Amino acid sequence: MDGPFLKSLAAFSSRMHWRSHFIQKLESEPQMETNDLCSAYQYLRRQPGDWNEEYYIAWSKGMTGFPFVDACMRCLIRHGWLNFRMRAMLVSFATDNLWLDWKRIAPHLARVFLDYEPGIHYPQLQMQAGTTGINAMRVYNVTKQGKDQDPDGIFIKKYVPELRSVPLEYIHEPSKMNRSVQAQSRVLIGSDEEHIQSCDGQLKMPFQPKIASKRDSVEFKSYPNPIVDEKKSATKAKETVSSVRNQNSTKRQAEEVYLKHGSRSSRNSNMNGIKPKALSSTVKRVKIDDQRNIRTMLIQSNLTNAGNMDKKKINTGMTTVSKNKDGQDRIDPFKAFSKHPSSEQEEAKQLLHTKECMHEPLKKNGNDWTCGACTYLNDKPLAPTCFVCGTKR
Repeated sequence: MDGPFLKSLAAFSSRMHWRSHFIQKLESEPQMETNDLCSAYQYLRRQPGDWNEEYYIAWSKGMTGFPFVDACMRCLIRHGWLNFRMRAMLVSFATDNLWLDWKRIAPHLARVFLDYEPGIHYPQLQMQAGTTGINAMRVYNVTKQGKDQDPDGIFIKKYVPELRSVPLEYIHEPSKMNRSVQAQSRVLIGSDEEHIQSCDGQLKMPFQPKIASKRDSVEFKSYPNPIVDEKKSATKAKETVSSVRNQNSTKRQAEEVYLKHGSRSSRNSNMNGIKPKALSSTVKRVKIDDQRNIRTMLIQSNLTNAGNMDKKKINTGMTTVSKNKDGQDRIDPFKAFSKHPSSEQEEAKQLLHTKECMHEPLKKNGNDWTCGACTYLNDKPLAPTCFVCGTKR
């Protein structure tokens, strides 16, 4: 097998692993289908007046006035499939620009996806809506996405036939066409009741001459103006979500979410978005599947802390100073706290025992228990929480 094929096979294998990862999330927390993963976001998009039925209908039918969004939705309705980036963009536009609740748009997408999988569907909806607490907020610039992904407007013209005659310079923003360009393109942008004559859902040119040729009398198509201001709606969404995300209580909840649902892949340890303080700790940077490395690293960390404490004692004068043979001062850290020599001996014995533990083989007995969150093998049978991640037993 050649190199490119192996690379593709590895990419496919990676996708399958991620699929299992997301399905496991839903299995471990079925409430994800109806509740925000990070409960701090539960009030967003659910206040009186937040839900706009007209926005929802326009989005679900591909009539938002944003050509690339509408083309993606219509393509999805027709074929039942869309690539990941475009799916994410549709959800981002609905939850951020239109400020629609992800729970209420979920059924529509579930109906049109041929490959609908609940374990992927709901985590991804929450991820794009920014309610997981551990992922970056993704607000897509849908106009820029159209220009980047469909620069010649081929995709748009295929699925939004109203715009097939629109010049390329206006295909991504047809609302910028003036009346004369609209007349040449046989499309009317927006609605103007004073000048439009409706005929079975299609529109006739409102500025036809009294004596019109057969070509001039061709019925016109209509296409809506953008239903929201893209920049203003995106800015407002970012500010609202950020105000919740930056609260200390949200960060604490996000840390708990990460401990339970965060990826254990070492390559993804520096994840995007909100970084709970747990992500910067020693525990989160190790490979969970290597029990030996976790134990060694934690013990080594304790030894380092113990060494730092000894240095602190020396620097703060908490040691015994005596004279050597040359009459110079000699610091004896082992004679510090001379009033309690027994405690010094205990500390020395404990330190020695800790070093020896680093070289002992890992053993499992009948009283050990494995953490359900991080899979660490805990050797304290009565411990109420996991030694590594702190998850309740």
